[in-house]
Amino acid sequence: MRRWLAATATLAAIGACLPGSGPPLLDKPDAAAAGGPSLGDDAGIAKRDVDLGDPFGIDGLVPSHGPWTGGTRAQLSGRGFSSKLRVWVGGTELDPSAIFASDPSRAAIQTPPGAPGPVDVRVRDDLTAQERTLRGGFTYDAFVVVPDSGGTTGGTRIALQGSGTAWQTGTTATVGGVPCSGVTVVDRTHLECSTPPGAPGTRDVTVTSPDGTLLQARDAFTYSDSPDGYRGGLTGGALAGTLHVLAYDAWVGTPLVQARVLAGDTLATAVRGMTSAAGVVDLSDPALQGKVTVTVAAKCHGPITFVDVPVDTVTVYLDPVLDPSCAAGDPPSTGGRGGLNGGEVDGELIWPGGIELGRAAWTNVPPPTRPSERQAAYVVGAAGSPLQGWGLPPAASAITPQSAGAHGYGFAIGAYPGNQTLYALAGIEDRTVTPPRFVPYVMGVVRGVGVEPQVRTTGADIRMDTLLDHRVLLAPSPPSPGPRGPDRLSMQIAVSLGASAFAIVPAGSQQAMLPVSGNLGFLGMPALDGALAGEAYVVSASAVSGTTNGVPASVVSRIRTTDGNSPVAIGGFLAVPVPTEPAVGTWGGTHVAFLAPGAWDLAVLDLTASGGLVSWRIIAPAGRTTFDLPDLRGVPGERLALPSGALDATIYTARIDRFSYGKLRYGQLGSGAWSAYAFDSVHGTY
Repeated sequence: MRRWLAATATLAAIGACLPGSGPPLLDKPDAAAAGGPSLGDDAGIAKRDVDLGDPFGIDGLVPSHGPWTGGTRAQLSGRGFSSKLRVWVGGTELDPSAIFASDPSRAAIQTPPGAPGPVDVRVRDDLTAQERTLRGGFTYDAFVVVPDSGGTTGGTRIALQGSGTAWQTGTTATVGGVPCSGVTVVDRTHLECSTPPGAPGTRDVTVTSPDGTLLQARDAFTYSDSPDGYRGGLTGGALAGTLHVLAYDAWVGTPLVQARVLAGDTLATAVRGMTSAAGVVDLSDPALQGKVTVTVAAKCHGPITFVDVPVDTVTVYLDPVLDPSCAAGDPPSTGGRGGLNGGEVDGELIWPGGIELGRAAWTNVPPPTRPSERQAAYVVGAAGSPLQGWGLPPAASAITPQSAGAHGYGFAIGAYPGNQTLYALAGIEDRTVTPPRFVPYVMGVVRGVGVEPQVRTTGADIRMDTLLDHRVLLAPSPPSPGPRGPDRLSMQIAVSLGASAFAIVPAGSQQAMLPVSGNLGFLGMPALDGALAGEAYVVSASAVSGTTNGVPASVVSRIRTTDGNSPVAIGGFLAVPVPTEPAVGTWGGTHVAFLAPGAWDLAVLDLTASGGLVSWRIIAPAGRTTFDLPDLRGVPGERLALPSGALDATIYTARIDRFSYGKLRYGQLGSGAWSAYAFDSVHGTY
């Protein structure tokens, strides 16, 4: 019987653990169980490839297609694979680090870039000099979709990057056969659009040129109810008399009916509208030119304001208010963030030397020295932020040398739909001490694991051969301590696993009092080779105040280095912003002002009332340190403003790599996307 692993702390934070009840998972065949294109080669080789007696052969790839940019993780199925397996895709030989033959009948590969269209796949065993070729075994799609997943409510702004395309004005795009909205042709090879609503699952993306030329990328976009970081924000063309606003519930993704939309900085002059049953409203007025402040508020939801919106489309997700007066039956459910729409990933941890001879021992993990210790490994999902701390998963989710497996040690983990990256850490743990201690000695990574809702993805094997035996030195230059702080420096280091995925390790954090003298070192870091070749150490530093690591605070993040020898300079801290309105005292509800010297890209002001139950989020672009807001207390009908009483105001200023306010995504409203930020809080009344 398949043993389920408890969800890790990382995946639990995004609700990816699958429930024990609900529709059964469907098996997504791995390469060994899937058919491929017709076998082809010269007559003799083709005959031997389908001959069951042939000790060496290639049957197919799953998936059998992927973007021209490469990076597709595919499973090769066949016979006679060994650790000396070589693979060519379209004439390009794969680096050995991109091939993992986990057993004699299957191998995981990562495709190189290639020209659009079908290409041959060739394998060779250097031990026997045998070769086999699968004609047209892999097809490169003509374009890649980024991001490749988004909410079922639609509104995800996707970018399509083509190869050899000739896109022009009038080109259209569909997701699952449903037209995209807001199609913008940037140039002949770049196109953007907003996804339509869709049911959970993977969908084809199709682009049609005015002359009828059609290009398709199969299974290129996955719908899920996850807060994927790309939903919502600012999109479209320049604001020129018409504003399109979409409003959704941030928890369950349903459209907000009769949400009030105010385009303007005062209630008297704002252009007003109310969303339909689809959560949409279009405002048209000559005053909507250039830039406008947009506020959206709805019954039993916290309002949100975008200052100086320069584009014609705004998509918002409002947080529900957890107040008994708002309850209509049961409280809002957060189960749509994984749950029934999640998938499962199965695989094995493979130790070196265990392919032909069966399961290998954990030779790169030392044996326990105490009765309370054990060898243990944990599989977790890659973090979306390098600032995410390590949390030891539950003991029941451990993989041990006693775990079952054919060629390694089996695991199963719940995961979000889309392309996921998983990593595993193996070491010695002792749960009799407080806090529990886990010291990893080796790790492994698997990328590009395709997860579909309610589908079991198999064959996600992880090679455990990257030693955690390196040291990284840091030379921080934090701000000087002030009368209120900051008074200490918290340092964190993670390992990149791609553009926006990170491996968090237990030894990746430490703290020192300010001022700091000398360098700080991190031991127990993995070597940047093998599965981590081309990756980097990602360093973050937080100048914080008090034992709770509170405000005022200034943080620098996403500093990348591959140098494990020379100290890495850590600077670029932003000055702490000072809120002046609201501040200590009573806020009038319509004017905001703060001091924020230096260069920053985005300001986020969070106003919370009723003990944190109700919040108003206000977003402003660089340079806007003072502005007015419409007084929501004057809107007739349902109460939309913050309740009177105590008010907490937290102001953030942030620096974001390659940021454009007119293309702001919801994922950029959180610290996980900020390369540097500073913040402070004040307590007043409203």
